[in-house]
Amino acid sequence: MSGMNDGDNQQSGAKPSGKEPGHTKQVWLGIGLLAALHLLLFLFPIAFFFISVVQIVYLIPAIIIFRKKSGILQGLLIGAGVTILLNAACFGLVVSGTFSL
Repeated sequence: MSGMNDGDNQQSGAKPSGKEPGHTKQVWLGIGLLAALHLLLFLFPIAFFFISVVQIVYLIPAIIIFRKKSGILQGLLIGAGVTILLNAACFGLVVSGTFSL
């Protein structure tokens, strides 16, 4: 719709997605970084019961540190979202009595 055909896009070197190269690797790096931070919870095993709350303690500084790198930031947020959803699902199973400890 911009009046440019595919040949013009290829000549200008612009990627159709508009993201820098290696963005996907940065997202996976962010997810891996959050997983590594989760592993630190083994130092305080009781923290696993409050992981959604405790992860805020190390997620907020990580977000501030990596705010300029959008790929890593997206990975951190994706990992945090998955963690919160899994925690909520497991909590629901335990509370409903479907799964007992």
